[in-house]
Amino acid sequence: MSNEFIQQAANTLRTAHRQGSGATELGTLAKDTLGPAFGPVSFVAVFSSAFGIPIDVLQRALAWQGFNPITNAISDEEFTDLLAKWLGESASE
Repeated sequence: MSNEFIQQAANTLRTAHRQGSGATELGTLAKDTLGPAFGPVSFVAVFSSAFGIPIDVLQRALAWQGFNPITNAISDEEFTDLLAKWLGESASE
């Protein structure tokens, strides 16, 4: 996985965000854009590069139900609220 690949994915996410995509749409887009390269490291690299989100926040975001359909996964609302500071949105608005 090259830095260029990560930057292209980050650019795709930034463009989608400017066009109105929210956290859950961006999470799904990241997973789709990265394809087989999707994983904890690539997710953190792309979101950090695209939006400047700190690694500790992104580590928690990896528990989103859109990535991990497990019982202790965080909901769409929690994922949105977790990233709200950097994406300018909140599920509770």
